[in-house]
Amino acid sequence: MALFGVGRRATHGREPVPGPGLVQPRRSLDGWTLEGTALEDRFDREELRELATLLHGVGAEMRTAWTYERAADLLERAGERPQALAVVEVWFALPEEVRRASPAATRSLGRRRQRLRSRLGTPAAPAPAIPTQTRTALAIPAKPGTPPPVPSKSATGQITRK
Repeated sequence: MALFGVGRRATHGREPVPGPGLVQPRRSLDGWTLEGTALEDRFDREELRELATLLHGVGAEMRTAWTYERAADLLERAGERPQALAVVEVWFALPEEVRRASPAATRSLGRRRQRLRSRLGTPAAPAPAIPTQTRTALAIPAKPGTPPPVPSKSATGQITRK
């Protein structure tokens, strides 16, 4: 089974990176890198490069389930269960419509979350909220006394603002 990359990879003498904070890659000339982090010793060069790109996508709240599945898979195979759980928790902190768009991946990531929580002994807790960015510099203030915009239906059935 180890020939096909299935199963557990023994990591003797190495402690997992403390969780639940997600390790964020830093910007480099070649893209994103995890060099200089505690994860650097766990992966070979190609996997580290792939993981850095995936973790950047997780940190940027990409809405593709594959990003979260692949990052959690790489981290779990390397024995970094706290980090894998942090990646899965970010998926479940995304808006509901994102998770409804890919139900198979949401079920798969839900099973992975349950498995990681049981192995780590972590109680089931609500997913941490992802901090939202405020766009105060781009927001145009409304004139005093103007009513808020009212959504209306367009000819194609989409909701638009007047």
